[in-house]
This record gives sequence, structure tokens and C-alpha cells, in this order.
Amino acid sequence: MPSQTEPKHTEKAASLPQFSLRQLGMLVLYCSMSVLFTATIVGFWFTRLTAENYRAPGLPDMPRGLWLSTLLIALTSLVIWQAQLAIKRNLLETLKRWLYAAGVLASLFLLTQTSNWFVMRPPSGSNSLYLATFFILTGVHALHVIGGYVPLGFVIYHAHSRHYSSSSHEGLTLCAQYWHYLGAVWLVLVTMLYLGNR
Repeated sequence: MPSQTEPKHTEKAASLPQFSLRQLGMLVLYCSMSVLFTATIVGFWFTRLTAENYRAPGLPDMPRGLWLSTLLIALTSLVIWQAQLAIKRNLLETLKRWLYAAGVLASLFLLTQTSNWFVMRPPSGSNSLYLATFFILTGVHALHVIGGYVPLGFVIYHAHSRHYSSSSHEGLTLCAQYWHYLGAVWLVLVTMLYLGNR
């Protein structure tokens, strides 16, 4: 005869979050990326607080284009969220439009960042920890944005092939998580840059 405690154990197990192997893989990826970004931030602050000549006179301030970059990465996350809402309603054509919009906004983000890097380029023959830390923090993030085109392209392909529906769209969910993560990381990085260079 089953004991009276068995239903409680069953309810407890059912209440635990269920993760697919792909979701678990993404969680491992986010942990490794978080370690990398944390290490760059720690390195930035260590350099900022210990270097005697961190910023030489005459070097440019933080570029105003960082505000535009922030807006663009936020909009990228927003339109991917809209894509998630579209698939929950089985609006497949709307889904594709939002995904393409995300790709355009991500490209504009990278173009704006390129402009910011030109503004911050060092004078010939000069070495600056101030400029180096700027390029390291923003450059590492930009590499991950470029990497984000892979899952975005994968999702666009499956959207065109009509592989997604309101009940089956894990690939879109994982892609959206990645871009939301990049948006959150960018906000942290920009805050660190402005706080560290006041």
C-alpha cells in the first residue's frame, strides 16, 4: 500500500522548475559570460583605482554616442520581446517583421559603437589606460553582439520555415533571453564607465 507521504513528494517534484537540455546549456553560457564580464569590470576598477596616470590631459570625454548605443540595444531587446508576444498569438508574419527589426537595430548598435571608437581613438604614439579600458569593456560586449547574429539568424530561418507556433517556440525564447542578457550587461558596462571616469 502506498504511504500517505507519497503524494506530497510527487507535488514537490512537480513544483520544481523544468529545464530542457538547451535551456541548461544557455544557463551555463550565461554563467561563463557573466564571469568574463565581471572580470573585465574588476580589471577596469583595479586599473582605475591604482594607476597614477590613468587619464592624461587632452583625452576625450566619454562619447555622447554611448547614449544612442544604449537606446539601440534597449530597442533591440524590446522588439525581440514583441516577437515573443507575436508568436504567442501565432502571428507568424508579425514575428518575422519583429525579428528583422531586431537585426537592423543590432546592426545600428554596432555602427554607433564603431563611431564611438573613432571618437575615442588615441592620438598617435600615445598610450592611455583610460582609452584601453574603454575599448576592452565595449569591445568584449560588441563581440558578443556579433555572436548574437548566429541565434538570431537561426530563429529567422525557422520563422520563415513556420517551425514555430504558440505552443512550440523554444528556440525563439532562448534567442530572446540572450539579447535581453546583452541589453542588461550593456547597462551595467555603461554605468561603470561613467562612474569610473567622473
